[in-house]
Amino acid sequence: MAMLGSALLKGLSVTAKNLVGSYFDKDRLTTVEYPEERKEPEENYRNFPFLVYDENPDYLRCVACKICEVECPPQCIYIEVMRDANGKIVKQPKVFDIDYSVCMSCQICVETCPFDAIKMDHEYELAMDNRFGGLLMDRKQLSRSNEYYHSIKPTEATEVDTHLAAEAAKKKKPAPTAKAATTQAAPFAAGGAPVPPRPSAETKPMPSISAPSIAVPADAPFTPEQREWLQKFLSQIAMAAPSKPAGTASAATAAPAEAAAAPVVEESPAEVENSDLTNDVPWHDPEKDLNTRMKMAEGKPLAVKLYAAMGQTDCTACGYDCKGYAMALAAGTEKDPNLCIPGADETAAEVKELLEDAGKKV
Repeated sequence: MAMLGSALLKGLSVTAKNLVGSYFDKDRLTTVEYPEERKEPEENYRNFPFLVYDENPDYLRCVACKICEVECPPQCIYIEVMRDANGKIVKQPKVFDIDYSVCMSCQICVETCPFDAIKMDHEYELAMDNRFGGLLMDRKQLSRSNEYYHSIKPTEATEVDTHLAAEAAKKKKPAPTAKAATTQAAPFAAGGAPVPPRPSAETKPMPSISAPSIAVPADAPFTPEQREWLQKFLSQIAMAAPSKPAGTASAATAAPAEAAAAPVVEESPAEVENSDLTNDVPWHDPEKDLNTRMKMAEGKPLAVKLYAAMGQTDCTACGYDCKGYAMALAAGTEKDPNLCIPGADETAAEVKELLEDAGKKV
């Protein structure tokens, strides 16, 4: 039978061993003499958000798309879009405020930003006697250089730089080669008269549908093995989303009758190529509410109405700018009406209604 209190004595012996050992081995000393001594935060530590700029602090990576403002759970982010002397929108925030006294450090703003413009800081010494006005950070206070980002999170910052460089390379159009230039000049070779192109026997390949890839943020609290497994798991869930089955013989037989019962109205080129589909139209303004924008587009073709229903920030988080997304929906090349993040549920509902009124399946 164990002696009464033996477990207590064992625990106290461990404590005493570490106490005495800490004078000889620093690894046993788990505390530091703060504030004289400060412990360096781990790379994945996060506290409050900051905004990143690459070279000039006047030009942030942020394009004022307001996705983070919409997605922020405690609604502590406030953004106003910048405008030039003519009142045209500039893709920069005029006002970008974050109320640190409300922020819950959830990092959702970081995960939803498609431009890697907002990241989580390591700064934690923010105590002050004015917790309301003193913790309301404006654009200038939030701005940090990319070099600073590298200094606190080198691994993540390097991955972000590599990703941004790859995206920039995709957007650059390659210079035409000598063969391409000859091909372009060939139709006008015979005395300047245009020669009709020869019909090609080759068929265009069907676009391949790649499996969706879902990336887990580098600063998420997972090991590399856990992150890899989670990314594969989420990608498989995305692939398993309901999709339209390929047509069978019976489905092909029923297709004409179904089409006759519910005709699908497609946009004509005249409707899609409309002078209202520019960036200078009056409804291309994120500060105007949806009802105002839709009244401005009354009587317009479907593509124009869809354009007015968008969030008007041209954030490209959906894969298009606002005009491009509207034209893709109107032409039928894009089927998903829920891609506009700044417009959120309000825009999605309006887009679905417009498409249904036009006889398009949603």
